[in-house]
Amino acid sequence: MKNLLSPLFYFSALLFVASSCGGSDEGLIPSAEDATAKESNAITKSMPSVLVIPSDALLKRLGCLATVNNQGVTSYVRDYNKSFVANSELRFVIAEIEGQFSKKGFPLENLEQTLKLINNNNAMDEGEGVARDIRSELMNTARPDYIVELDYELTRDRNSRSINNSLTYIVKCLDVYTNKSVASITRANAGKSSDINDVPGLVKADFPGSIGELSKGITKHFSDLLANGIEITLRVAVMQTSNVEMDDDCGDEEIGEKIIEWLKKNTVKSTYKMSKNTSTEMFFTNVRIYTADEDGNSYTAYDFAKDLKKALKKGCGLDVDNKTQSLGDAFLQLN
Repeated sequence: MKNLLSPLFYFSALLFVASSCGGSDEGLIPSAEDATAKESNAITKSMPSVLVIPSDALLKRLGCLATVNNQGVTSYVRDYNKSFVANSELRFVIAEIEGQFSKKGFPLENLEQTLKLINNNNAMDEGEGVARDIRSELMNTARPDYIVELDYELTRDRNSRSINNSLTYIVKCLDVYTNKSVASITRANAGKSSDINDVPGLVKADFPGSIGELSKGITKHFSDLLANGIEITLRVAVMQTSNVEMDDDCGDEEIGEKIIEWLKKNTVKSTYKMSKNTSTEMFFTNVRIYTADEDGNSYTAYDFAKDLKKALKKGCGLDVDNKTQSLGDAFLQLN
């Protein structure tokens, strides 16, 4: 990944983009020292994109979340399409949340539209009988920078003479690569003394007072990503039927050594942590990769694994499969 622009041009361009967005809480400009790390990378974005989805807790209450036990590992099957049918207010609540983020300058990825795209694509693949993780498909199709998880519950105090409803809701912003929370707000009994009794109306009246706090949390985190890269994991494993081992020769280096040397050159500031190193598997956490490629396109764990796959095939003549499914967990299989 080559350096295409001078540090001075990069910093000037980024300053122009950030200042043109308006508002003082964006804070997207890294220090001049950090700005030299990947000049062309940060210019491609001014504000991160968000995707608003119902939380697992909300899906469970709506009867749209099932658990599956696969060889002792519990996983979840989420039915986002059903949730819109089970709760007619959901799309309006999501629209209110999206509207406030849009006013702050955040580009939006819409849940329903992304689901339609996925459903159309999957309709052609139904005959394959392939198990699918809809959340991973959502992230890979929409490719947002942040997930905004929404949970809410409308309640009425049965001991009160008032017929007014009150709303308790949680909005949590997650890094799409690590699933770590970067900002969240919790509001209890919102609209208790209001005449508004529906969820969209209560959210519309209350949420604008909280969007500033969420915006600051997201943009602070995003400025770190621009300077230091996004954080993913990387797993390289050998199939049981393969005769390959990590200490096999690959030119003048072993395969494992080749992987580490490649990571040093292709991670931001050579940032990664090796958590496992055996003859059949290497696992790395805290791997920092660039947010975009040289053409300004979003760069994910899949793209990172694809580039490492090319290096191993070219340098070692290995048969490698890219098994990456999520945006933040790269997985290569050596055959």
